Order: sequence, then C-alpha cells, then structure tokens
Amino acid sequence: MVDYKVTVSTACLDDAGTSSRVHIKLWGKDGHSERTWLEGDSSFIRGAVSSFTVSCPVSIGKLDGIELDKKPPEIQDDWFPVKVVVKSPEEVTYTFPIFRSITTTKVQKNKKSSDYAF
Repeated sequence: MVDYKVTVSTACLDDAGTSSRVHIKLWGKDGHSERTWLEGDSSFIRGAVSSFTVSCPVSIGKLDGIELDKKPPEIQDDWFPVKVVVKSPEEVTYTFPIFRSITTTKVQKNKKSSDYAF
C-alpha cells in the first residue's frame, strides 16, 4: 500500500463549513484511488485545515486531478473549500485550488494549479 497525504482547507467565511460527509478521489497518470471518505468530527468547519490519508494498492503516478463530493446530512448545507494539497508517496506536492462553494452532491472535478494560467 502507498499513502497520499491530503490536506483540505476550508474558507474563513461565514457559513463556509459543512457537516456533510466529504469524499475524495485522486486521479493520476497510472490510475486512480478509490472514492475515500475524509472522516473527522470538525474537519470542514469554517477556517479548518484538516489532514487525511488516502491509501492505494500501488502508486497512481503523477497526479492530474481530484474529485470531491459530499453527502449532505439531514439539512442541506454548502461548503466553501479553498484548496486541497496532496503529497504523494514520491514526496511530490500537488496543489488543487478550488475557491468556490460546493452546493450539491454532484462530483466536483479539479485540476492541479500548474494547469491554470495565472
């Protein structure tokens, strides 16, 4: 097994946090991870920076993107993540900027920051 260290940052805005179950899937040149629940009691509250581990049987290679989705609790809430940072088992760090509210349970796809023109 190889482990990817995932850090998720939630915005410091009013109502930016969520109590939804958040899941992530990592996409690489050589495959993808399973959809993984990012479990934690207060992981996605306003201003939180939370760390998780996503394990894969083998390395999925250079990361191309991520997918985020959330399963709402009884009451629908929005979530405003700022970025996701992934450190690969090869010690390469990938940053995925988000800067948008996730309002539905639809899967949100993001590419790494080097794929954006600034």
